[in-house]
Amino acid sequence: MKEAATPQGGTQTGWTRPAAFILAIIFLIGSNALALDPMGPPVADLENGQFKVGVDFSHSEMDLELEEGTWVEFLDGAFSDEGYATSFTLKDLKTNRTYVNLGYGVADICEVFLRVGGAKAKFGDSIWEDEESFDSSSGLAVGGGIKATFFDEGDLKLGGLFQVHWSEYSGLLDAAHWAAPDHVEVDLAEIQIALGAQYALSDRASIYAGPFLHFAGGDLDDIYSEADGGGGQLTSHYSWNIKEDSIVGMFAGVQLEITENCSFNVELQGTGSAQAVGASVAWKF
Repeated sequence: MKEAATPQGGTQTGWTRPAAFILAIIFLIGSNALALDPMGPPVADLENGQFKVGVDFSHSEMDLELEEGTWVEFLDGAFSDEGYATSFTLKDLKTNRTYVNLGYGVADICEVFLRVGGAKAKFGDSIWEDEESFDSSSGLAVGGGIKATFFDEGDLKLGGLFQVHWSEYSGLLDAAHWAAPDHVEVDLAEIQIALGAQYALSDRASIYAGPFLHFAGGDLDDIYSEADGGGGQLTSHYSWNIKEDSIVGMFAGVQLEITENCSFNVELQGTGSAQAVGASVAWKF
């Protein structure tokens, strides 16, 4: 039995300067802040009956709390023992997600959207603290949400959004000195709720920012086998519940209108234990 998770009991001139300043902050901070999904401006961007199709990308890093752990052991396929595993913080879960985003304006002040895509994740030296690392294969990621505009006057808009997503990661957790790797599976669901403002610097550029709440949940499973002292095969299955390490965060971004119906935005998000850089390009029709 591995020792780190000890058993208990048997994540144009008018606009150039401010937009460039925000972009610089995003890339300088984001480059060091490697599961959060892009939010974009926190207001509705589609008219009633209008559609939007786009591509979203996010690169994130966060700490997650693994709690209520349990373990069960099987010797040569037969039940051997079980108990509780120590809670701990999974450090620096790095994720890359790419989505196709489909949006629809249900009213001039409200739009809904659906995301479907893929995701990869990695982390290192957190579960057993034994120089191990995890690198997943590509897994499914899906999500969706709603945006609404509450105030629209001149160059200023105020609104809010709610979005949720689910992703799964499966792969091997291994270290150079291990005889065989562990198999790890992560199921992760996240919710983001945001309020914010979008301000138009010109007809082609705007900035947006605001506070948001981030909730995470799911489970992580670690399964490995090793030789028993008596010559048998001992298989151990550890499982923990996932919870976010911090909830409250801030986000900020820049949106550029490339053409009348095509836009591009890039943003930075951060909580006390999770940071992300996101980018999106979308076409309205």
